[in-house]
Amino acid sequence: MAESFNISKKEVKVIRPTINNEFKEHKTRVAAYCRVSTDSDDQICSFLAQVKYYNDFIKNAEELELMDIYADEGITGTCINKRDEFKRMMKDASLGKIDRVLTKSVSRFARNSLECLEAIRELAGYGVSVLFENDNIDTKTMNSEMILYVKSAFAQSEALAGSKRVSVAIRMKMENGSFSTYHAPYGYVLENHELVIVPEQAEVVRRIFVMYLDGNGINRIAAALNRDGIIFNGTAWNNTRVRYILSNEKYIGDSLLQKTYTPQMLPLRNRPNRGELDKYYVNDTHQAIISKEDFSSVQVRLNQRENRKEQSEEKKYILSGMIVCSECGWRYRRKEQNNKVYWVCSHKGNAGFQCGGKNILESDIYDAFTRMYNKLRQYEKEVLDITLSQLIELRTKITSGNSAITQIDSVIAKLCEQNNMYVKLRAKEIMDEISYMEQTAVLKKRLTELRSRRSKLLSENEDESTIEGLRILKETLSEYPSAIISFDQIIFYAIVDKMLAGNDGMVTFILKGGLKLKEKIMGV
Repeated sequence: MAESFNISKKEVKVIRPTINNEFKEHKTRVAAYCRVSTDSDDQICSFLAQVKYYNDFIKNAEELELMDIYADEGITGTCINKRDEFKRMMKDASLGKIDRVLTKSVSRFARNSLECLEAIRELAGYGVSVLFENDNIDTKTMNSEMILYVKSAFAQSEALAGSKRVSVAIRMKMENGSFSTYHAPYGYVLENHELVIVPEQAEVVRRIFVMYLDGNGINRIAAALNRDGIIFNGTAWNNTRVRYILSNEKYIGDSLLQKTYTPQMLPLRNRPNRGELDKYYVNDTHQAIISKEDFSSVQVRLNQRENRKEQSEEKKYILSGMIVCSECGWRYRRKEQNNKVYWVCSHKGNAGFQCGGKNILESDIYDAFTRMYNKLRQYEKEVLDITLSQLIELRTKITSGNSAITQIDSVIAKLCEQNNMYVKLRAKEIMDEISYMEQTAVLKKRLTELRSRRSKLLSENEDESTIEGLRILKETLSEYPSAIISFDQIIFYAIVDKMLAGNDGMVTFILKGGLKLKEKIMGV
């Protein structure tokens, strides 16, 4: 008998809406990006003007909602990494706070073609489009990327040309002696482009010269200044800063110009002039703090000290340059005390600084190496052979990667041929400019993806060098005895790359091929 069902009316509960069901159009969340003048007064005016402009712009467009305005100083335009507001904008985009970015022009957005395109692609990945108002470029239009590249490349060349013009103008002023410095060294302050002595700091400078001529070392001078609570531009003194004072010609009233220069490549950064360009020495450019006689005497002593240092470095000890402090990263140096030889962190006591790195007896290091070597030979199969076999298994993936690289190279070659064909067609005016730009944009995007993938595969081959290094280590070990009674300098140099000294009484021997083995220092 068929089962009967109760088909009585069901009770239905209606859940009323909590939000007004009147249709509301979603507003596009807009951010504005600009770069403002580096002059403090102009910067405020420029920023306020742009805030007003974008607020008025948004008010006239009901579908838009202004989320934020990001403004960086104009001086940072050639490198995105230095633009804090740009990075903040990118982060907000990644968090889904922005739908669209408004900016005046490509040159305001970036002056580096590659970084400009990478930023546009990253924003596109977050679903964010960019409108360059003056250039009439909207990244919503797919074929605008090629136009964007041309515009950003032009902006990049403009930045380089501007840098070159500034460099030439500065160099001309240096040649005729009319150049005014932009930076005041310790002891001076800039007033109306002139170096004016700061009396309190000048006394410190004189003290440094007097102490050095009295036979005090650079580290001792730095320690004395720190002990007396004297500050160097808001930080502590060290040997580098004292040496800077002792070797700076500014303190005798002269100026050596073009110590640094800016290469014509992006990002534009100053580099030390080590002979790439002319330097200009100008006498009596400002008031002196130190006499030329004292300055000359100091330079003679500094040069003598450097020569002695170079000569002493030629007579290296067995462990010289081999031990690194794991606490601070400084190298250990040799020290004799109470007829015993120790190795101590060179940072310890340097200009009054302290470090937790342990002092180690040289004989204890030799004993630790002897124990490490004997253990390595005793457990060579477990330590070396197994590690090698695991790495070789991993290399299988790398080998397949090599065949993938070959395939990528083949595709890249075909795409390059295709691009060359488009270039020839455009040159002969067989292909119109719009079609040419659309086709080459697609090719360039594909080429960029392939080259990026190829680079990633090539970087994996670093494992191959590790395998080769361990193989060489194994072959080297086979040339030496399976155990040693005492320290052997020849074996030490043959298998040890460097050592890390820990503050826990352990030393890590980093062997050729990257293998790391720890050993306890018995005397610590």
